[in-house]
Amino acid sequence: MKKSSNNQKRTSKSISHKSPSSKSSSSEVLTSHSKPKLPNKLILRIENIVATIDIHILLDLTLLTQKFKDIEPKDNFPGVITRFSKPKATLLIFSSGKIVVTGVRLESHLPIILEKTLKKLRKAGLVFNEEPEFHIENMVGRADFGTKINLDLSSISLESAIYEPEVFPGLIYKVSKPTKICFLIFSSGKVICTGANNLTDIQNSLKQLARYLKTHELLGENSQDHDIEAPIEDNLLDL
Repeated sequence: MKKSSNNQKRTSKSISHKSPSSKSSSSEVLTSHSKPKLPNKLILRIENIVATIDIHILLDLTLLTQKFKDIEPKDNFPGVITRFSKPKATLLIFSSGKIVVTGVRLESHLPIILEKTLKKLRKAGLVFNEEPEFHIENMVGRADFGTKINLDLSSISLESAIYEPEVFPGLIYKVSKPTKICFLIFSSGKVICTGANNLTDIQNSLKQLARYLKTHELLGENSQDHDIEAPIEDNLLDL
């Protein structure tokens, strides 16, 4: 009788000893199969703004290069180039009176660049008979979803998407509403968007893309390589 009672004690001890491990293993299973926590905010950074200025005057490019040391010709290029440091911008000036502005990061800097450009040309003796035209042609933005994106499934789910990983590592996705924008989507969660001429269209298109990816469960495990804080010039979008 004593032996059987000892056996019962050993059995009960072994059961009580195993129960915590079985509990932890079940929690591990739940963790591994649970859906990853998706970000509620999306960091958007404007990388480049391209704008055009038309002053409606034919320009003597040779005269400009003689007048200003910071206006330089380039080999095999039909125009001349000058740069501003504050705010940063590169200007491509053509004899037709067209000027391409590139390298701008903030839309609020564009009026300053326009005024500096006109002031410089006035110093060269130019008189503007017509009001110069100024347009934003393209804005290039970079967003980070902070989580992996399944490009194989996305290429099937997203209409008109192009994904050829042996040629280009990202997925190319073009939308026409609310405006024509082209997305370059990478598996890391990084997205490049181009084609819009205002910030609002980029924001709306990114939100639309984010909702689609979430709804169709195309977002995977959280990526370790993502922005944590958004600098002042960035835009933090609620998803």
